Amino acid sequence: MDLTFAHYRNRFCMFRTYYALATGKVKIDDVKLKVIELPDPPSHEQEDALIRGNVQVANLYLPNFLRRKLDGAPIVGLCTEWKSTSKGNGIFVRTDGPVQKPQDLAGKLIATHQGAHAVHQYLLKRVYGVDYQTLRWESHPQEELLDVLKSGKVDAVVLLDHFFFRGEVADGVRCLYTDGDAWKKLHGFDQMIKHMVAAREDLLAAHPELKDKLLQGFRKSFAYSEGHLDEIGDVFIQRYGGNKEALIASARYPKIEFTFTPQEQKIAEAEMNMLVEVGHLPRTAPLSTLFAL
Repeated sequence: MDLTFAHYRNRFCMFRTYYALATGKVKIDDVKLKVIELPDPPSHEQEDALIRGNVQVANLYLPNFLRRKLDGAPIVGLCTEWKSTSKGNGIFVRTDGPVQKPQDLAGKLIATHQGAHAVHQYLLKRVYGVDYQTLRWESHPQEELLDVLKSGKVDAVVLLDHFFFRGEVADGVRCLYTDGDAWKKLHGFDQMIKHMVAAREDLLAAHPELKDKLLQGFRKSFAYSEGHLDEIGDVFIQRYGGNKEALIASARYPKIEFTFTPQEQKIAEAEMNMLVEVGHLPRTAPLSTLFAL
């Protein structure tokens, strides 16, 4: 069976996770899997490609998956993928800038790679008492955000993945808070689901055994990367540039397990409620209607 799987471009944690599958070092029984990269949000090309059938399986940003699924898209969730912890996604500010505590963000301009950031809107409101409707947002490619902050064009930026590490070691900037720390203060969970894996409904209906095969293949590919980060980092830098120290360090931030445990289901429900509260989703729905449980 020939299948195409898509993940987001210029994201080392994803690049390294699927590297062994992309290069044929890991194979899935009875499946010939082609791995491609598509643009990050705010582009919706990733979920659009899955809905159109150009790809059959894809890594998706959880809020985007939920919105499209609730709109009736013929896709179904398989498992979690990129889960952030206490590091890996945070708001950064200039050390000597006007923002010294989260409450100072009220009325300020924040840059992200995707415009208004639903998670940080929610956390700023619920944890730090900031009226998120006063916040102003703009978009820049992830690789430009640190320079945009340093230039003074914006008051804060959201950095993630290996760009988070670059922010931690950069002169003149500091991390104001991470979403993982704020989320734990609010709900007690030590991780947030940021990305998940979805497939076309018709594919899974015709081949229900495929879910377990895919998840096993993803886990094997991730396991390969654990022992070959240096090699994979070199390949990534040839394609996208970057600093190997930052890449290797950032690979340790998220948890990637390709599961959907009862605890993860509770986290998903809490995140769905969060997205409804900030207006990103119109309603909640039972997880059994969204995922292949």
